[in-house]
Amino acid sequence: MGKALPDDTLSTVIGGIRAKYGNAKGLAATYTREAISKTMAMLGETERHDVARGSLYFKPPHFLRLEQASPQEELLLTDGQTLWWYLPLEKEVYQYPTEQLGQELRLLSDILRGLKDTEASFQITLQVRPETNIYHLILKPEPPWQEIDHLEVIVLKGEFAIEQVDIYNNIGGLTRFLLTDWEERDRFGEEFFSFSPPPGVKILEK
Repeated sequence: MGKALPDDTLSTVIGGIRAKYGNAKGLAATYTREAISKTMAMLGETERHDVARGSLYFKPPHFLRLEQASPQEELLLTDGQTLWWYLPLEKEVYQYPTEQLGQELRLLSDILRGLKDTEASFQITLQVRPETNIYHLILKPEPPWQEIDHLEVIVLKGEFAIEQVDIYNNIGGLTRFLLTDWEERDRFGEEFFSFSPPPGVKILEK
């Protein structure tokens, strides 16, 4: 079990994360996303039945692109105004307006900006396990959110690299993002975070 650390240590860790990510013009990383049910989380099962892998691209303040490679190709991207979820095999794309963007995606964007503005919306505590080389940040929404109970962000000591983000929902399950191969990007193509449905693709509006 980790222990809570003094506020000055917490400030140092948050400052390190913001120095690493907060001024980046763009970021790219490889991700593994796991959906873990309450039962699986309680049992600590290592085998995941809902695992996706791909590449993540982010440009502040709210441009996000997830290119899923497995178990099947999918594309999720937003320019902050519209969210597109493209399923090439089904020849379908779901279009969501900005007010329906999922809290998980909003949170991921805030984290990728170096925990920007999180102190105003979250109670943040820091735990450390002395036998490991990681910091463990716990973010609890204040006031409470309807869908999300809390977040846990795993940060590598010294480098302040974000290695893992766990988003816990209010029914005990979680979505876990494992992030590797971080790369800073100076620029992206003009159309990189926009989407034009290919011919023959059915558009489903939400």
